[in-house]
Amino acid sequence: MTLWQEIYNLGIVPLIGKVSPAEAGDLARALAQGGLTAAAITLSGEKDVQQARAMAGAVNGFKVFAYAVNDAESARRAVEAGVCGVFTQSADEAVLQPLAQAGVECLPVPSVVKFAKLADYFSCGRVAACLCPDLETQELLGKSYFDAVVRRTRQAVSAMLGFDLRHVGINQPDAESSARTAGEFESLFGFTRTDRGGAYFAGEVVEVMKKKFYGEHGHIAVATNDAGRAAYFLQKQGAVFNWQSAGYEPDGSLRVVYLAKEIGGFAVHILQRP
Repeated sequence: MTLWQEIYNLGIVPLIGKVSPAEAGDLARALAQGGLTAAAITLSGEKDVQQARAMAGAVNGFKVFAYAVNDAESARRAVEAGVCGVFTQSADEAVLQPLAQAGVECLPVPSVVKFAKLADYFSCGRVAACLCPDLETQELLGKSYFDAVVRRTRQAVSAMLGFDLRHVGINQPDAESSARTAGEFESLFGFTRTDRGGAYFAGEVVEVMKKKFYGEHGHIAVATNDAGRAAYFLQKQGAVFNWQSAGYEPDGSLRVVYLAKEIGGFAVHILQRP
């Protein structure tokens, strides 16, 4: 996986403010506990270099990026800080050459999206990763500062993935039973019955299979803004997928995949939101 692909999967890179080097490790741990194992920082002085080093060393695999590296001095600091990549718009050799020599990857500057607008941004579907400048803010400072960072990070990840219930699947032994069951939902609740090949649907909320399918009782479909990004995050939390069940879009992006483990007798799959 390339660095840019990993940034895409993360979706959100917090653009963090200044904390003391002593607090930097706790900030990295708070972000990671909330689900984001990366941060970007503007390296405007030597204390920022120390902060970047402390954050990278606090959590295994935590990635620190330098933001707005557009002159030779900030490039020097990025190399000194040992960042894994820089966000820059510069084409100046005095900036790019020392970074290349140190093996620091130069990346285009992502969109900057404020915390309150994350849900709107990611509701567009498979969108590029963004920088979030106010996930961690000075207004949160206080006794519960890092608890607040954990909470806001989790809220940001939730807004990004946009999980919600799409439909419930019911297993039936044959097409006749499937049609009859979907018809009952139509007559009771007005959910229009439609034949979609392997199943009858009642509206968009009930899928009645024409044969025994995944799950002892059936299955539950959970829609998401980006199925590939959602799978990445769920796997980081320890989820295991049945990749033989995966379906893909014509462009190769993930459309659907089932979890390997049933929940309450139901198979569960994530599904790309149209």
